Amino acid sequence: QRQPEERRHPVLVAVLKEAHTEVTDEVADLFDQCLAEADRRSRNELAEFRRRAARATDEKVRLFNGIARLLLDPDLPHEELRSRAFALAGSDEDLREALRESERLMRPLDDNYYDFFVSKYNHVRQFAPAVLEALRFRSNKARDPLLDAVLRLKELNDKKSRKAPGEEHLGFAPAGWLPYVRPALSGGRRVVDRRHWEMCLLWELRGALRSGDVWVEGARRYADPQSFLIPEAEWPSLRQEVRLLTGTPQDGAEHLAACREEMEGTMRRLEAAVACGGKVRIQQGKLVFSRDDHEGPPESARALGREVSKRLPKVELTDLVVEVDRWTHFLSRLTHAAGSEPRTSDLRRHLHAAILAQATNIGPVRMADLADLSYDRLAWAYTWYLREDTLKDAIAQIVNFHHSLPLSASWGGGTLSSSDGQRFPVDVKARNARMIPKYFGYGKGVTFYSWTSDQFSQYGAKVIPSTVRDATYVLDGILGNETDLPVAEHTVDTHGFTETVFALFAGLGLRFSPRIKDVADQVLHGPALGARDEASALRGGLARSLLSKRIDEGLILRHWDDIQRVVGSLKLGWVTASLFVGRLEAKPRKSGLAKAIQEYGRLQKTLFLLRYAESDDLRRRIGRQLNKGEDLHALRRFLFFAGEGKMRRRDPEEQGEQALCSNLLTDAVVAWNTVYYRKVLDQLVLEGYPVRDEDVAHLWPTRHAHINPYGKYSIDVDGDPGGVAEAGGYGLRPLRPA
Repeated sequence: QRQPEERRHPVLVAVLKEAHTEVTDEVADLFDQCLAEADRRSRNELAEFRRRAARATDEKVRLFNGIARLLLDPDLPHEELRSRAFALAGSDEDLREALRESERLMRPLDDNYYDFFVSKYNHVRQFAPAVLEALRFRSNKARDPLLDAVLRLKELNDKKSRKAPGEEHLGFAPAGWLPYVRPALSGGRRVVDRRHWEMCLLWELRGALRSGDVWVEGARRYADPQSFLIPEAEWPSLRQEVRLLTGTPQDGAEHLAACREEMEGTMRRLEAAVACGGKVRIQQGKLVFSRDDHEGPPESARALGREVSKRLPKVELTDLVVEVDRWTHFLSRLTHAAGSEPRTSDLRRHLHAAILAQATNIGPVRMADLADLSYDRLAWAYTWYLREDTLKDAIAQIVNFHHSLPLSASWGGGTLSSSDGQRFPVDVKARNARMIPKYFGYGKGVTFYSWTSDQFSQYGAKVIPSTVRDATYVLDGILGNETDLPVAEHTVDTHGFTETVFALFAGLGLRFSPRIKDVADQVLHGPALGARDEASALRGGLARSLLSKRIDEGLILRHWDDIQRVVGSLKLGWVTASLFVGRLEAKPRKSGLAKAIQEYGRLQKTLFLLRYAESDDLRRRIGRQLNKGEDLHALRRFLFFAGEGKMRRRDPEEQGEQALCSNLLTDAVVAWNTVYYRKVLDQLVLEGYPVRDEDVAHLWPTRHAHINPYGKYSIDVDGDPGGVAEAGGYGLRPLRPA
């Protein structure tokens, strides 16, 4: 109503259009989740059925074995056969009961779980017709049998008909489903079973939506996959810009030749390392690594750490955050959603309290009591100021400040980073929460996926479902990095890699260095060799042993420009990396482009594994960086202490904001520690203590014993921290005496 008249309807239309898009995606998400849950329960029921049936099956097999022996005994008179068989089985009723139980135990020949899945038909029917009616499904195929079957099912639903469709609507059904969808009746006649047909259709529709073979009109995450990439008409004008940004050559053959040359040089170094009897050896054509001895910090570094811990001043968590804000002014990046200027003098106190309420999991209601603040004003500050874009800006402010500190260079140059997930249980019903008994018991939870630099700053965080492979999201934080960190190399653990991710990293001009479990099980691919490669190291005995497959270079070259168009779409922000990777990995039948990306990824994976095998330093760097992430997980656990560490946010957007607040607080602690480490080290040098650079490199800024996150939350933004103002510098509080 406050808008000018000419703006009212356009604003209203824009809001409704955005709301419609979000709800459409949400409905498709819930449809996917409900069917996935039915699938999970069906598989569990089959496993439980097999466990229960194991003993009964053994008894029936013994009975069958005994009767078969009687039937096959040539010395047993026929007139005695019946009486002996009944004597073996017991009474007539015992034999009938054994027959009935055998029929209950009989499974289809393929022993699949589809019959258990179809038992969920009544549950699925409660929502499936409404979903099919609400969503408008589309396909880029001229004639898609799956969508034809969907239209037929909608017709049957509209008529409230229970009849089965004709066989002309079976073109979508995979071979494994057909014996269930069209079972053989007596006499060999086959008729379509409505329940099995409908459940098979819905399951295949789910898979097609996940892969992008079928898309939803008006959706964003389930939109036409063609809209994810730079349009072909615009690509020629952007091609050169993308190549400059990523550093990839226009000539694919030239690039593959460089990869071949790199592989040859790495293979020669690996041969030398194996000949020297190092920690890598070859067994039956597989790379095998000796167990690395744990390289902990030297005793001098431990002693330095103890000295620093003794000198660090004890600090309230609230005071720590206020101090970091004075150094970095990160609160200035938290702007009002409507662009309004603050009209309250105590806004900073409420913003600090709102961040702490989220980052510690205390929540705004309890925080209002602890900090003697008005809940209404605290909720207002949270609603209008804490948003994804403002929180990312505030985090970047702290990360850039930390990156500028000289001491940060002791731990790394900011060029190497890692990402990993940390699981948190969810105490409310949330649509993105998943059940993993190993981590959440009988409950559900989500994963905080965070990106960590080698300087210990966390430059990104995202809440993801705990059942989705980490590799889907690895590139999101790197492509969304708006800090000064010059990230050029990234590492993850085993769950964070796929061959597709290897290809996209290489295409973006970045180095991907994951720590892969069971390296010996990985298949290595070498380039095709010709007569001119007679003297190449790739023809040697070690190469013949390791490189068991050949790269289809022709496939890569045919799609080289398309691969660069994909990479350009990611680099220029046409599509989120996780959305594209998720669609690409979900495709049951790979397109030519998807196969080419995967083939290119196999080449890059092989190059990395050869480097990983020949370089002890690379393996140590990767392990050290992943350990930094684990240390930050421990710090986050310490800070996220309230409510037994269980999240209470239902909406994924609110969960994301809470994860970013947690990220901000973690970075604030790291920055505070780094500043005070410098002061402690300077004091130790003045006292004559031997401070060596190699020991400082082990002095990680994740210590938190000196921080008190509990008690009354008194937020004093105007007072002097510690009661003593210092001239110049940051106005630091005094250290504890030795």
